[in-house]
Amino acid sequence: MEDGNSAYGHKSQRNCCAKWRTAHGSILMPHPSISPDMSLIEKYWRWIKQKLHKLPHQSTTEAEVEAAVTELWEAILQEWINKLILK
Repeated sequence: MEDGNSAYGHKSQRNCCAKWRTAHGSILMPHPSISPDMSLIEKYWRWIKQKLHKLPHQSTTEAEVEAAVTELWEAILQEWINKLILK
């Protein structure tokens, strides 16, 4: 499923996704870009972005950003595990 995000190249005929859709006769339904209703991961990306902005030390290198995002993602996974265990 694709939302209206321009990364999918929905308006470009050179984009590989657009070429596949054309070759297979696939028609896109109009959806807003980055719709949390269409993609559940968007809720978690928003949460991670908010947490990154609230960190006392802002990351300045790609490695620091990757480490911070990984730590936050693992916190989400741990929360899911805790919910499964407590059920």
